[in-house]
Parts: sequence; structure tokens; C-alpha cells
Amino acid sequence: MPDIEGPHVVATIPVGTGPVGVAADLHDRVFVTNRGDDTVSVIDSGTGTVSGTLRVGAGPESVATDPQFGVCVANSADGTVTAIDKTNAVIATIALQGPPPSPFGPPAHSVGVAVDHFLGRAYVAVRGHHRVAVIGIGGALPAVAHDFIDVPGPLGLAVGSPDHRVFVTQPDAGTVSVIDPSAHEVVASIPVRQRPAGVAIDPARHRVHVADSGSGTVSSIDTATGDVDETEVGAEPLGVAVDPSRGDVYVTRSAGVVAVIDAGSARVSATVPVGSRPQGVAFEPHSRRVYVANGGDGTVSVLGLPAG
Repeated sequence: MPDIEGPHVVATIPVGTGPVGVAADLHDRVFVTNRGDDTVSVIDSGTGTVSGTLRVGAGPESVATDPQFGVCVANSADGTVTAIDKTNAVIATIALQGPPPSPFGPPAHSVGVAVDHFLGRAYVAVRGHHRVAVIGIGGALPAVAHDFIDVPGPLGLAVGSPDHRVFVTQPDAGTVSVIDPSAHEVVASIPVRQRPAGVAIDPARHRVHVADSGSGTVSSIDTATGDVDETEVGAEPLGVAVDPSRGDVYVTRSAGVVAVIDAGSARVSATVPVGSRPQGVAFEPHSRRVYVANGGDGTVSVLGLPAG
């Protein structure tokens, strides 16, 4: 029996095939990318049921929400971004292919996506071309992205506030690059541990949390000082989410568990069994629940959290 005083699974929701990415908006909806069947499942967090299924590009990988614009989905297999408006209608498909490094270069292979609401921008990791695309979402959407920042081997993305800096994990280099949008370039490279993957920002505590998938740790970067602390969480951590009110960190591990890092002690305070091969994870602010995409069994685990 789970410890009902701590984080525990309160629901398991069937979605599509191979769910990997998950993001919550401010309208009680949770969006889940299903890489195996090229769809996005929309979960109503109030009822705990799937309210819709949207066809997107090939191999949807990650998803980001914006309270005004809607949703951006990075499609890894065809190098596109699908734009979805607030009514859950697909309104555009944006190609990330060009201009490529050469006419015969590798495919774009978009992976991570993050949105800066206040600047009206979406950032997409174009891993195959070693750069991050910058797409304006405040007006008419382009058919093809044309604005890029060079970042070798980008994977995960997160946008901070109030300085709007973008943190990009680079698993091949074991670093996190920091993009300054005003300079339109990388202004820092922060060493972490092996193969950093997921990344999440806690703006209230000036921390950036990075899942080091190759070393079984989470690196926590102090954005004020640049110092990096590490917490052992167990083998192959992949996704990261933060409870903004408490500062606790939720980390998916491929072994089928979520490790919970207590903000006060910076140590793992709980390990919660979820579904098979969990990857993406998101904190839903209204219900104060955590949603976990289980890629191995086509489900989303919903974690209830302690009160307070």
C-alpha cells in the first residue's frame, strides 16, 4: 500500500501509443504527446478523463503550453512544430528544416520545446542541426522557421523568468547552455553530470534542475551564483518537474518510478512506482497533481500530493 501521507498514484489514464511528453496549461488541461501514433491526448484535469485526441506531426516528442497562444508540439520524426490554439484546433505546421547546414544535411529532428509567454516566442531544440529555433507566436505563424541560435546537440529546454533566459541541455557534452534572448546567443555553458536530459526551472528559488540520465543524479544550478549541487536519485533519470509553491522536484526514472526531491533537504524523500518507462512529467497547478507519461504502457499516472 502507498503511503497516503506522501505522493501516491491516484489515477491511471489510458492515452495513445508511446506517450513521452506532457505539459499542463492554466485552463485545467494536460497535453500528452503520443510518439507511437502521432497524436496528442488532451486530459481534463477536473474529470481525469481524455477529452480529445489531436492528430499532429510525425513522432511528437515534447509539448509546451502558453495561456494566451495555446500549445506547441515538437515532432521529432519530421522536424516540424504543430501549433494548437486555445480551442484545441491545429492551426499551423511549422517546418524546422531550413535553411539547413547543407542541402544534403541530416533531418531536423526537433526534440525539446519551451514557450516564453511574455516575449511571444517558442524555442525548439533542432538536434539534428545543432541549433535552437526561435519562432514568434505573437502574430501570424511562419510556414518555415528562419531564426536559429547555434547550440551543439540540444535536447531539453526551459525558459526562466524574469530574465527570459533559455536553459538547454546538451547530453553529448554534459553541459547546459544558457541563451540570452536579448543578445540572441549562448552566454554561458554550465558543466553538469553525464547526459543531461530533462530540465525544469524554479524561478522563486532561482534554481534550474537537470536530470543527468547517465549518472543517476539531478544537478541543481543556482542561477544567481552559478553553483551546481547534485542529488542522487537512482539510475537513468529523464524528466523533471517542479512544484512552484513548495519547491519539491519530481523526477521520472526509466525503471518505472518517480523520485521526489524534498526542497528543504535536497534529498530524495519518496520513490513512487508508476507505469512502464516513464519519461515526461508535469505539475498541474490547480489540482496540485503531477502527471507522468508512461511510454511503455500507453498511460499517464496521476500523483496526488500532500496538502500544504
